[in-house]
Amino acid sequence: MPALREGLCAGALLATLGCLQPPPAAQGESTPPGDDADDAVLLAARGPGQLYAIGEVRGFELRQGGQRIGSSWGRYVGMDERGHHRFETRIELTFPGRAPARSSGELLLDGDGHLVEGFERSAAAELRFRRDGDSVVFTDGAQTDEVAYEPGRRPTAFMAHSAILHAELMFGLQGIVGREPAWRLISLSGGAPVEWSARVVERTPGNHHLRVQTSLGELVTLVDGRIAGIEVAATELSIVTIAAPTWPAFTIEAPRVLRWSRPADANFDVRELELPGPPDEPALAGELLIPKGAAGPVPAVLFVSGTGLEDRYGFAGPPPVDLGSHEITDALAQNGFAVLRFDDRGRGRSAPGPVGFLAQVDDAGRALATLAVQPEVDPDRIIVIAHGEGGLRGLLLATKRAGDVHALALLAVPGRPYEQVMRAQAEARIEALPPEIRERARAQQRTMLDDLVSGRAVPEELAPQAQWLREVFAVKPADLVGRVRVPMLLAQGDKDFEIDPVADVRALERAAKARGASLEVRRYPGLDHLFKPEPGASSPERYMVDRRVDDAFITDLLAWARRVTSPSPKPRRSRG
Repeated sequence: MPALREGLCAGALLATLGCLQPPPAAQGESTPPGDDADDAVLLAARGPGQLYAIGEVRGFELRQGGQRIGSSWGRYVGMDERGHHRFETRIELTFPGRAPARSSGELLLDGDGHLVEGFERSAAAELRFRRDGDSVVFTDGAQTDEVAYEPGRRPTAFMAHSAILHAELMFGLQGIVGREPAWRLISLSGGAPVEWSARVVERTPGNHHLRVQTSLGELVTLVDGRIAGIEVAATELSIVTIAAPTWPAFTIEAPRVLRWSRPADANFDVRELELPGPPDEPALAGELLIPKGAAGPVPAVLFVSGTGLEDRYGFAGPPPVDLGSHEITDALAQNGFAVLRFDDRGRGRSAPGPVGFLAQVDDAGRALATLAVQPEVDPDRIIVIAHGEGGLRGLLLATKRAGDVHALALLAVPGRPYEQVMRAQAEARIEALPPEIRERARAQQRTMLDDLVSGRAVPEELAPQAQWLREVFAVKPADLVGRVRVPMLLAQGDKDFEIDPVADVRALERAAKARGASLEVRRYPGLDHLFKPEPGASSPERYMVDRRVDDAFITDLLAWARRVTSPSPKPRRSRG
């Protein structure tokens, strides 16, 4: 369920409950005194209404390397009119130089402590869940997934990312019977269920004080059934209770829903398309924008999106971000171009599938082939307009399928090898951190990227990213641009923080000149990576601010597209 979970854990810098690494080998454990029988009740299970007083607040502080990195609150609200027990959570994670990342959640349980429904919400996404028979159904409003949930057949607990109250509920509702309790653990943040187990490594007479080592790497201290502390040695994470906590004042609004609407003065029609491909590849969907009143086949544009997964309009996330490509493609159609824009695999109406870089190149090839056979399209006047990392796919199309691409526009495209670009981006983020933690962050970043590239110690859920990186790192943009034999435009804003406006442009410009390739360079002061005006410093947070793509940039792009697709006297190609 990766598409559903990515928003709720977006930006998290810590591994905590529900997202932990395997534990190191235990050493020097103390032997619990007393009865070691497998059925000894060390902590009695209780019903959801017996664990807390109505309105009682539980608070926890999260620390890493001795520094506070966040807080987690939870409270019991009481019973609703249906007899369900309601619990609420609030999470705040802090990052140096950035606004806190906050989330909220709600949980409804029946009288037996079984899940009924609830939600997890951040500024990035909202994930709702409800029990439906023997399943829990998750939805983010666009996609739906489900996991098996049969608490009557096997013990099952549930927990959201960083919601420490849920961990306390888990122990209170399940209890601890014997020294090695075990049950299935469902992530309410959309992660895959895991088999959870633990060992009681220390206890006092009467079991008022228990220490439990879990299979997820935590050493949990329970005092009278409540969490007093959690330690995760592998990540230097510690969680301690807050004395006399108060409920936080912040609230989280449901994230906005992005929708495209046809411009009021639109002079084009829209036709839904399927992009034919091999039977073992995911179905891809897109749409063709068709200028009204065109006399005969018209010049056409294939738009190729940038890094990450976007739908046909340039809507990405979570968090929901309008990258603005629909403004560009709408303007092209409004000015006489047929335009094919399509949903990346796993977005919009396209089916999910492995997201390797080479697979994305093949997807762009499918779109190009589909565009060329549309009756409204002149197959000899097709241009590719590609943004960001999508420009690498555009360059590969222009070199491998030179006869199908009449011209190529590269919008904020990397000119250096992508590994250099990514490491430079990481270094810029690290330099914004407090000096005392930079070296540790730099070492962690280097190790993570090295492991992803080499395939060492890559968690299963990150395997697709590792494959994508290995494939894109093999691409040499400067070599490709020198091999293109059609007119090219390179547009670059000087407020771009993703692409170096100097180094990346210079690399492509020099390579094109050395190989005799036709590359026209346009620089745009004051525009960011999305070609939107940026009065200050560009950042991912600034992408969340509603802004329009710059009119002057769109005007220049339209003028270039008209110029390179002016009708030529050569014989028209057959569509066959």
